[in-house]
Amino acid sequence: MSEVNLSISHLNSYTILKEFFLEKGKRVEYTKKEYFLQQNFSSLIAGWIENGSFRYTYMNEDGNERIVCFSFEKEFVCDYASFIHREPALVSIQAITDCVVYQLTYKELIDFLEMNADTQRLGRNVAESMFKMAYKRMLQAYCDSPEQRYITLMQRCPNLKEEVPLKEIASFIGVTPETVSHIRKKILLKGKS
Repeated sequence: MSEVNLSISHLNSYTILKEFFLEKGKRVEYTKKEYFLQQNFSSLIAGWIENGSFRYTYMNEDGNERIVCFSFEKEFVCDYASFIHREPALVSIQAITDCVVYQLTYKELIDFLEMNADTQRLGRNVAESMFKMAYKRMLQAYCDSPEQRYITLMQRCPNLKEEVPLKEIASFIGVTPETVSHIRKKILLKGKS
């Protein structure tokens, strides 16, 4: 990949980064419930998920755990802030299915991103994309109805309801499991009319 012309104007930065993970990353298999990262430890790796799904959880000082994010097949998995700033992670990342991940260390990724002006631009584009995604999810969490948050999540991963318990979907959406059941029934009724 290093010999390829990395003109950002011709290729999507997401695709370039994915290809770098696939070419240079170490292929690692995670079993269901295995941790990719645990809260309060520094993130030493970033990954591209070939198949499988991960959940991101945050545990507060009272010991209450909340699901705050998911990463699915053909997406990246990482606590980006911990990885880039070498700080303790604010979340745990755990496999919710068996997973195959191509992972890179901080040094491998930074060496690539600092290779030349094009890869530096790629690194900036990645950071901007991460900010945009986090900003969009924050707005969804505050502005979208629980039904819309559920629909958006199911569009990202239609099989999620078969992979995780109802209470985990409810935790992510910020409602009770009963509310998720009502949302499902409402959507089902809309589909029949």
